[in-house]
Amino acid sequence: MAVQPDITSVRQSFTYVVPPKWEEDGRAAQIAVGSLVRIDFGGRRTAGWITAVDVEFDNTVEVRPLAKLSSHGPPAEVIALGEWAAERWAGRLPHFLRAASPPRMVPMVRHKPPTPAVDAGGHEAAFDGDVTLVRTAPADDGVGLALGAAAQGAALILVSTISHRRALARALRDAGVGVAEYDDQWERSASGATTVGTRTAAFAPMPNVDAVLVLDEHDSTYKEERTPAWNARDVAIERARRAGVPCVLASPSPSLEAHRAASRTLTPERVVEKRSWPRVDVIDMRVQDTPGLLSERIVDVIRGDGPIACILNRKGRARMLACATCSSLAACTECGGALREDDEGRLACDRDGTVRPMVCNECNGTHMKQLRLGISRVAEDLEALAKRPVVEVSAETPHQELSGNTLFVGTEALLHRMDSARAVIFLDFDQELAVPRFRAAEDAFALLALAARRVGPRADGGRVIIQTRRPDDVVVQAALNGDPGRVASAQRDVRQVFQQPPYGSWALISGAGAPEFVEGLHEVQPGGVQINRLGDRWRVAAPNYESLLSLINGVDRPAERIRIEVDPLDI
Repeated sequence: MAVQPDITSVRQSFTYVVPPKWEEDGRAAQIAVGSLVRIDFGGRRTAGWITAVDVEFDNTVEVRPLAKLSSHGPPAEVIALGEWAAERWAGRLPHFLRAASPPRMVPMVRHKPPTPAVDAGGHEAAFDGDVTLVRTAPADDGVGLALGAAAQGAALILVSTISHRRALARALRDAGVGVAEYDDQWERSASGATTVGTRTAAFAPMPNVDAVLVLDEHDSTYKEERTPAWNARDVAIERARRAGVPCVLASPSPSLEAHRAASRTLTPERVVEKRSWPRVDVIDMRVQDTPGLLSERIVDVIRGDGPIACILNRKGRARMLACATCSSLAACTECGGALREDDEGRLACDRDGTVRPMVCNECNGTHMKQLRLGISRVAEDLEALAKRPVVEVSAETPHQELSGNTLFVGTEALLHRMDSARAVIFLDFDQELAVPRFRAAEDAFALLALAARRVGPRADGGRVIIQTRRPDDVVVQAALNGDPGRVASAQRDVRQVFQQPPYGSWALISGAGAPEFVEGLHEVQPGGVQINRLGDRWRVAAPNYESLLSLINGVDRPAERIRIEVDPLDI
C-alpha cells in the first residue's frame, strides 16, 4: 500500500503492508484508495490516506505494517483531483485530502438507491454542453437550476453560504430529491446522494457525479483564504471535465474566469433581464447642491419605511484623492484605478505602475484633497436628516435585529448579513470603483448585484441608490441598465492589454521566507515572467499557469514560513 502521511511538509507517499491479521478478520477487504489509516512514521504515529494498492516493493527491505484502519475516505477519483489541485495551486496534497475526508470516522458507507425521476423545471438546456455560463437574475435563488442538475442524476451543487445550502437542500428535498449537505452528511454524500455544500464540497466523496452546478460562481468565498488558496469554482470545473459531465456556472455578475472557462453563455432576453433588476438611481456627487455624503435626493428614502441599508466602506479611503476644484476623483487614464500621491508629489497608480503630474483630468486643477469620513459620524448625520434612530451595524449586531422598520448604516458586510431591504443606498460608491485592485470593477458590480438581490426587482418596489463622482463608469451604467455584459466586455479589454488574470497568471509571495524564495526565483527566472515587489510582498506574473508553476515548483522552499497564493484576488 502507498500511504500519504497527514503531514503537510511530506510531499510523497510511502509503502506499507497489510498486517496478516487483517486478512483473517476482514479488514483487508475494506481497504481501498482513499481509506484513512494510522501509520508509524518518523518516530510517531500519524494519520494518512491510502493513495495506491497492490504496490510493488523491494522484498529485501523491511516494510512496516499499517497500524490501524480508521475510516472510509475519499474515492480514488477525488484523490486524483486533490493531486491536480496541489499542483495547480502550488500546495501540498494533505490540505486537499482533509477537505475531502469525513469530520468523524465512518466505518461503513451504504450505497443510496437511485433517485426517482426529477422534473428539470425547464432547465434541461443549461446542462446540454460541457461548461455553460448562465447569467441569472439577481434575486434568483438557484432552485430551478438545482432541479435541472438533479434531473441529470447525482449532482454536485456548490453554494457560497451555509444559509443558502440549507435553504436549497430543503427545496430539493421538498421536490423529492435525496440530498446530502456537505460536510455535515459526509457518509450520505459518499453513498451517492446529490450533494449541496459550500467551498469544501468541491471535494465531496461522491463516487459518481452526473452534473456539476456552481451558484454565484463569482463569490469570493469560493476562494480559500489559507495557503494553498484554491478556488472551488475551478476545482468543480476540473471535476466535471474528468467525469465527462456537464458543468453549469451561474451568476448575476459573472467573473471573467467563468466567461473564459465556458464554451457557451446563456443570457435572458434583454427586456426580461432589465426587469429583474431593481430601480437604480444615480446621484452625481460633483454637482449636488449640498456638500458631503447626504444629498437631498435621499431624504425621501431614508424617511420612509424600512429596512433601509446605507453602505459606506471605510477600507482604503485615505488613499482616495479628489480634485479640490471640481470634485472629480483622481483616476488612472489607462485602467481607471484610484491614484495616490507618491513621495515625489506625483499621482501614481498601483494597478499598472503609471505615474503623472498632480493635475486633474477634468479641469486641470493642481490641488487634490483626501476623502475621509467615518461611519460613526455618518450615522449621526443620517439620524439628524432622517429624523429617526439609525442603527450602526457592526460584527456584534445580532442578526435578528437586522430587519423591521429600521434605518441601518454599515460597511458592505451589512448586505451580506441582511435577508432583505426596501432600499440600499451606497453613500460613496467611488470607494468600490477606484480601489487599486485589478478586480475592482468586477467586485463593485458584484456588490451592486448583491444589493439588487436584497431589494428585489423593480416590480416589487426594489430600489438601489448610487452616489458617485463617476456616473458614467461602466459599472454604474451596467447596473442602471440591468446589463452585466457591459462590465465583462470592458474588463476583458483591460485585462488582456495588461495580461491580468485570467489572461495571464499571477502568484503572490509573502512571509518571513519570501525574500530568500524570491531570490531563488530571480536566479532561474525565464523569459516572459516578471517579478515585482509590492511592499512586503512580491507578485510573480507569467503568461500562463504552466510557466508560473514550473518556476515556483522549481525553487526549494525556505525554512522560514512562506505563503504562496496563486490567483490572488486582492492586488
